[in-house]
Amino acid sequence: MLIYNLEMTNNILLFFVCLSGGVIWACTFHHDVKYGGIFVNCSNNNLSNVPNDLPQNTTSLNLSTNHIAVLHIQPNSSLNALKYLDVSNNKLSKLQNGTFESINSLEELFLQNNNLMLDSTTYPDDVFLPLQKLQKLHLHNNDRKSEGSYPETAFGKLRSVVELKIDTYETSTFGSGFANMTSLKRLLLGFNGCKISRVLNQTLRSFKHIPIEDLDLSSCPLAALDKMSFVYLKSLKDLNLSQSKYVSPVEAVTSMYGLNGLNLTSILFDEMYNFLNFQYGSIELRTLTKEVLDNLQGVCVEQMSMKKNKIAWIDSSILKPNSRFSNCIVHIDLSDNDFLGDRHILFQLVFAPQLVFVNITNHLRRNEFFSSMPQHNSLLSVPTFKFTFPPKLKYFYIHGTLSDMGYINGNIEIKNAVSLQSVNLAFNGWYAFQYNIYGLENLTDLDISGNYFTNMNPGFLKSFPGLRTLTMSQIGFSKYFLLHQGRQMFLPLRKLENIILSRNDLAVMDPKIFSVNQLTAIDLSFNRFESIPFDITTTPSLQHLDLRYNSLPVLSELERTLFDSLAATNNFTLNLDNNLLACGCENLGFVLWLFHTDVKLENRDAYTCVSDSGHITRPSYIYDHYDEIWRKCSGPIWLSLSVSAFALIILFMILIYLINQRKTLLLNIIYRLFGLVNVAKPPKRTDFPNDAYIGYSDCDYQYICHTMREHLEDRHGVKLFLKDRDSIPGGQIADDIINGIDSSWKTLLILSRSFLEDQWCSFTVNRVVYSSSILPAGSVVLLLYEDVRQGDISPALLNVVEERHIFCVKKYMDDQRRLWRDVSQCIMTKSEL
Repeated sequence: MLIYNLEMTNNILLFFVCLSGGVIWACTFHHDVKYGGIFVNCSNNNLSNVPNDLPQNTTSLNLSTNHIAVLHIQPNSSLNALKYLDVSNNKLSKLQNGTFESINSLEELFLQNNNLMLDSTTYPDDVFLPLQKLQKLHLHNNDRKSEGSYPETAFGKLRSVVELKIDTYETSTFGSGFANMTSLKRLLLGFNGCKISRVLNQTLRSFKHIPIEDLDLSSCPLAALDKMSFVYLKSLKDLNLSQSKYVSPVEAVTSMYGLNGLNLTSILFDEMYNFLNFQYGSIELRTLTKEVLDNLQGVCVEQMSMKKNKIAWIDSSILKPNSRFSNCIVHIDLSDNDFLGDRHILFQLVFAPQLVFVNITNHLRRNEFFSSMPQHNSLLSVPTFKFTFPPKLKYFYIHGTLSDMGYINGNIEIKNAVSLQSVNLAFNGWYAFQYNIYGLENLTDLDISGNYFTNMNPGFLKSFPGLRTLTMSQIGFSKYFLLHQGRQMFLPLRKLENIILSRNDLAVMDPKIFSVNQLTAIDLSFNRFESIPFDITTTPSLQHLDLRYNSLPVLSELERTLFDSLAATNNFTLNLDNNLLACGCENLGFVLWLFHTDVKLENRDAYTCVSDSGHITRPSYIYDHYDEIWRKCSGPIWLSLSVSAFALIILFMILIYLINQRKTLLLNIIYRLFGLVNVAKPPKRTDFPNDAYIGYSDCDYQYICHTMREHLEDRHGVKLFLKDRDSIPGGQIADDIINGIDSSWKTLLILSRSFLEDQWCSFTVNRVVYSSSILPAGSVVLLLYEDVRQGDISPALLNVVEERHIFCVKKYMDDQRRLWRDVSQCIMTKSEL
C-alpha cells in the first residue's frame, strides 16, 4: 500500500514536471522495482540528447534506440541517484573523461550497438574512473573490426565490475590491464557478432588471478582451441562453447585438459561443428576415443551437454571407475548426434554415483521395422540380462540410439533403480517383448514408441505399476489387439494419468479399455477412428483428448453431452483438427455445439467439413450463415408438409360436401355397421314343415323317389318335399315349385344332364336364386349327377351356393352310404338347427 501511494505521488509530480518542462512528453514513468526510485523510459523517441529536468529520484533511465551521438550529463543534474542506464542502439562514437562523474552511483551500464571503437581515443584512460560501483557493463556490437587491441588501461579502472560483455577480434589478446578487474566473474564474449576464431594458450592469461566463474563463447566462429586454453581460469564454474560452428567435438573435449582439478557446474558444447549444416565431416574429429576422453577425467563437473554435434562414436570410458568426472557428473546430455555408440556405456553407468540425468537420444533416427521376427527356442532356459544403475538416476533417455535392439530373448533385471522415474526407449528396433522386466516398479514415465510390438505380451506393462505417463506411438499394433487385449494390458496401470497412442493406424478398441485408469490426457491422433472409441463415462477425470488426423465425421448427441459434463468439472480440452467433419443438414446441431460448448476446442477455426453437396467448407462458415443454411435444409420438409396439409384440407372439404349430399345413406351405413337397425329374426329349421325341397328332372324320377328317398328319409330321417309325391295332382306346376321351395328349410338340386335341359328345372333354379336372398346362408345344396361338371353349373347358382355344399356323385362311387350321410348332415347341420 505504501509503495502504491508513493507511485501515485511520483506520477502526479511527473505530470506537473512534464507540463512545466515540455521536454519529456514522450517518456513514461513507473516505479523502479529493483532500485526503489523512478524508472524513466525514453526509448524510441528520436532523442538526440539526454533529457533535462528528469525527476530527482530517477534510479533507472532507458534511452535505447534514439539518436544520441554524445553522452552528456550535466553536473548537478537530477540523475545523481541513477543506478541503471541503457544507451544501447544509439549513435555514440566516443566517450569523454567526466562523462560519468555526475552519475557515479551507476551499477548497470548498457552501451551495446553503438559506434564505440575499442581504442584509447574512444575510451580515455580515466573515463570509467568515477564508476567504482559499476557491476554490469555491456559494450558488444560496437567495434566491427576483425583485428585490434583493447584499451586495457580504461578497463583496468573498473574494479567492481562483475559482468563484462565486450566485442572480440579474430585473435583477441586481453592485456595486463584486465588483471585489475578483480571482481569480474562473468566474461561474456559469445553473442551474434562475436568474431573470435581461436582461443590460444595465452589468450586468457591476464585473468589468472581474476575469479571468473562464467565464460561464454557461444555463437563465436571458433575454429580452434588449444589444449591449455582455459588453464588460467581457476575459479571457472560455467563454460559455454555452444554453436561455435567450426570447433570439432574432439577439439572441444581436448581443451578440457586445462580444467583438470577444478569443480565446475556446467560445460555446454551444444550444436558445435555445424558449419554449412555439414552432415559428416572428418570421422576422426567426430570420434571421442578413450585417448580424447582422458582429457576430461580430471574435471569435476555436474552438467555436461554435447547435443547436436554429429558425434559418431563415444567410448564407454567416458565413465571410468573412481575418476573425478564419473564421481561428480549429475547431468549428461549427448542427444541428437550421429551416435553409433559403445553399448558398454550402459554397463558403465554404475560408475557415476551422482548421475541423475542421462540423454543419449537421437531424435533424427527413425527405425525401420524388420520383416521377420526371430523365434525363441522354448527348449532352452530363459536367460536374464542384468543392468545396474546409479541409485540417484531419475531420467534415462536412449531414443533411437540402440536402433537394432531386435528381439530380446529373455528377462531384464535392472538393479538399484530406486529413483528412476522416466525412461525413453523409443525407436530402438525392439521387437515385441514376451518376457519380464524387473526393478522398475517406481517408474512414472515410459516411452516405447516406434518399436515393433505387433505381438506384444498383454502382461508386459505389469512391470510398471507406478506409471503416470505412457507413450506408445507407432507401435504397430495388430488390427484388433486393443479390442481383445487392451483392457487386460492397461489393467495394472491404476495410477496412469496420461497416455499417447498416436500414429498406430487404430480403428477399434475395447470401450472399457481405460475403465481402471485415472486418465487426465489421452492422445489418439493420427489413427482411423470414426467415432469416440472408448466409453467416456469411464474417464471422469479426463481433461484433454487429442483426436487430430482421424476419420470422425460428427460427434453424437450423447458424446457431446458427456464432453459438456467434462468441461463443467475438468475444464476439458478437445482437439478435432484435420478430421473431415460432416456439416450437412442432419449435423447442424453438431456445428452449433462447436461454437456454443464450454469445451475448449483447439484450433477450431481451422476445422474443415463437408456439406451434403460434397463441397469442402469450414464449420465457422456454416455457423456464420446458419439461418440461411437452416432455411435451405428445412425448406423442402416444410414444403412437403404444407402441400400435404393443403391436400388434406381439400379432401376434407370434398368429404364435407359428399356427406352433406348423401347424409341419409351415410347414416344408414353407420347404423347398420354398428347394428343400430331393427332386423327381423333369422328363420330356423323348425319354422319349416320340410327339411329339404328336392329339385330334379322328370327323367330322374326313379332314382330320386326310390334310392335317394330311401337313404335320406328312411335311414337319416330327413323330411323331403318331392313334387311327384307331395304336390296336388292337377295343380299349377310353377305354384307347386314355389310352394315346395318356400316350405322347405333347404333346397337340394340334383344336377343331371336332363336337369340342365329341362325348362321347369331352369325355373326352379331361378326361384332358388331368388329365395336364397331371404334365407340364411347355405340354404342351397347341389348334387352333381352322372356326367355333369363344375363348368356346367349356372353362374347365378354358384353365387348363392357355398363350395362345401356341392357334392359330386363320382367321388362317392365306391361308398354311396357315405354320400347320403354327408348330404343329410349338410341339410341337418347343428349350426342351423
